[in-house]
Amino acid sequence: MISLDDIMDEQARRHLLPFVLRTFPGYEAGWFAREVCEALDWFISEVAAKRSPRLILEAPPRHGKSELVSRRFPAFAYGKYPDLSIIAASYGSDLASRMNRDVQRVIDSADYARLFPGTRLFGKNIRTLADGSYMRNSDIFEIVGHKGVYRCAGIGGGITGMGADCLLIDDPIKDAEQADSVVYRNKVWEWFTSTAYTRLAPGGGVLVIMTRWHEDDLVGRLLTHESDGEGEHWRVIRFPAVAEADEPHRREGEPLHPERYNTEHLDRIRHAVGERVWNSLYQQRPSAREGSIFKAENWRYLKPPKPLTIMSAQERKEYFAALGIRKIIQRWDTAIGAKKKNDNDFNACTTLGIAPSRYYLIDVFQDRIEFPELKRVVQQKYDQWLPNAIIVEGGGSASGLALVQELNRETRLPIREVPTGKDKVQRAELVSPNHESGLCYLFEGEPWVSRFVGNCTAFPNVAHDDDVDSFIGALEEAVGGSKGLNISSELLARL
Repeated sequence: MISLDDIMDEQARRHLLPFVLRTFPGYEAGWFAREVCEALDWFISEVAAKRSPRLILEAPPRHGKSELVSRRFPAFAYGKYPDLSIIAASYGSDLASRMNRDVQRVIDSADYARLFPGTRLFGKNIRTLADGSYMRNSDIFEIVGHKGVYRCAGIGGGITGMGADCLLIDDPIKDAEQADSVVYRNKVWEWFTSTAYTRLAPGGGVLVIMTRWHEDDLVGRLLTHESDGEGEHWRVIRFPAVAEADEPHRREGEPLHPERYNTEHLDRIRHAVGERVWNSLYQQRPSAREGSIFKAENWRYLKPPKPLTIMSAQERKEYFAALGIRKIIQRWDTAIGAKKKNDNDFNACTTLGIAPSRYYLIDVFQDRIEFPELKRVVQQKYDQWLPNAIIVEGGGSASGLALVQELNRETRLPIREVPTGKDKVQRAELVSPNHESGLCYLFEGEPWVSRFVGNCTAFPNVAHDDDVDSFIGALEEAVGGSKGLNISSELLARL
């Protein structure tokens, strides 16, 4: 006769969250843990199928993410797939070794042996393989009778000599000093691209779990490369400590894990650490120190039922209608003779949805492309979002005027050219009250959001502000063209 324990054990062999509860009975598993575990279940199944998954999990400190990702997940993965090769890294070798020992303790437990009797470790701590035994120490361990191996290292440490089906990076930044050091951020990036990434086996997966510290941290760079068309596509799951909009599991303003940190506790933390640290570490919205026109905390966020880019045209139409979007415009900021070189300006386009009392940033495109390709991308962005108008800044750019002239001659796109007008900082200050008042919305999960918010927050002290400039132009158009109207006039009349 099958007992309830038998059923629970079988579930624990199949899915991570039941495994966590069977091997750690006291774990407080709310919806946050369930969503993380579901994402990790997806990730390991993609790894097993050799489909090269890329997953980023962003969560605030002390909310239980490392227990799930760095301790229980590797043990669970070896139970299901004992031939896996995992490389796990963190900001320091000591922390990485501690995680290694924790994974070993899980695998050594009686509960684990009952669930996965075929996955076990060598019984002695040894440093060599001279006697033909399986290696097991604080840096590496092997699965007895299988090809599985786990190797840990600190960021910058050597991991040559083995491949990885799964590259797991947990908090590559230790503290604010490291986060604010461009030398250290470059070190992390160099280690990831030249050392860690090169260890991946064909079809292998990369999992990055971190608390955000800086707009240019590892996650920031990965997403910037993706949005620039130079990197891979990442599935990003972000967990702010306090909800910034209504979500499936909580309302705006509610905490992520109230059993650990209730609203009052989080309010005390926010007042203690200040807004910049709060937005970075707890809300996963890092911003630059400089710049004061578009502040990170003034953005509002929506979580669509699925990413806009994978919705069908009909689904987008219905979703936008439900949001009250009555008009969509695209504003292009074109570069003069843009070439594919790292020091050139970008071509940028903001697609803005306009509702009676809100502005929705549907898409922000930025890339270095030459004129023939630019014409193709303008058509592509029109086909993708079907704007009512395409506005191109032409006063300061020969390419902008030429673009409008050629596309008017060759196509029937609703495209027109506008003069540049005032200095961009003055223009930004004129439309900024709409942003300060919380009327500008972003959609969670879009790969360009992190880069764009970072550039907006740093503006005007940012190397390339083309995406910000196109946003300013779009907002200008939305609130009254180039007249500099803002919330105090036309918009208030509409509310």
